[in-house]
Amino acid sequence: MKQTDNPYTFITQLFDGLISSGCRSDHDEDTNRKIVVINLFAIVGMSITLVLGIKAVFNEQLTLGIVLLSSATLFGLCKGVLLHSKLKNNHIIAPTLLVLCLLSLMLYLVIFGGVAGTGPLWIFVLPPVAMFFAGVFWGVITVGLFIALCAVILFTPGDALLIASYTHEFKVRLLLSFATVTFLSAFYEHSRQTSFIIIRDISEKFERQALYDALTNLPNRRGIQKFIDHEINRAKRQQEQLTLILCDIDRFKQVNDNYGHDGGDIALKHVADLFKEVIREQDGVARWGGEEFLFVLPTTNESNGVVLAEKIRETLQATPVQIKNTSLTVTASFGVAQIHLENGLNNALSLADKALYRAKEKGRNKVLSASSLTP
Repeated sequence: MKQTDNPYTFITQLFDGLISSGCRSDHDEDTNRKIVVINLFAIVGMSITLVLGIKAVFNEQLTLGIVLLSSATLFGLCKGVLLHSKLKNNHIIAPTLLVLCLLSLMLYLVIFGGVAGTGPLWIFVLPPVAMFFAGVFWGVITVGLFIALCAVILFTPGDALLIASYTHEFKVRLLLSFATVTFLSAFYEHSRQTSFIIIRDISEKFERQALYDALTNLPNRRGIQKFIDHEINRAKRQQEQLTLILCDIDRFKQVNDNYGHDGGDIALKHVADLFKEVIREQDGVARWGGEEFLFVLPTTNESNGVVLAEKIRETLQATPVQIKNTSLTVTASFGVAQIHLENGLNNALSLADKALYRAKEKGRNKVLSASSLTP
């Protein structure tokens, strides 16, 4: 039997598809988590209200049956909104519908009492759901409005707004216990959101440390790789050209020897800042390692890459850096190679490295292209 023919596998895939519908890669982790919970809540809510609604109809409780079946329809609508992936802001519309549906159903149960007057017991579901889906601020406003409406309904003289009958003590304790659950839900949701923000910030910090060079704030090898992969894929789809420039600061060891490693760091940061200013908006530049830098030039052939490398070289030579009250002119050598997509990235990097090495052999502070190298 194939794995896809396994009933358990089919059911698992179907369930995963149902609860993850609406999740998107452009949403953050917390939003996708909320979408999963919305899906689960909508499915469970629709199932429970549908069963209870059918049961109420068979027991000739038509009003209760209609309300419950209408609620089941609205829960199903929430699920349908998330399934509609092209609907803008469906991750906001669905929980709003869900909370409003739940709020309306709870008000009905308070007024009519539900089965044997137990309907108000369901209202304790509202605070954690409202806080989770709407956030602390809007959740408190939503639940606060619900409490105010319940107070009016429960304590209107002569129970004019009530169909069910409750004792005064039950009404007071119902609202007090509900307010307590609301406070605890708000406190929990605030703690959850705070913890999520702290964890997200720590994660982003570590991710940035993994992808960016701490000294120059440029992407490192790992960081620029994603940009390179994206541009290679785009170049393949659109049949465009893509060129690399490999750059190495000339005699950088002498800078470290003469000015110390602090002076070398100042020189590296100066070079990196200048590179970021000179490149075009669509270009990428990374610290490739040590005193080496890599430029990625989309929609650029090798000859135009040489022109840009010359511009960078001339700007660098004309912009000295101040190190320990000394004006130091920093120069660099450049190797330029176009990525021929059929040969791959590593081939282009090797050619750019050979051109860079030849530029250093010819006296440094030069730009050479891979195509200019003699076989």
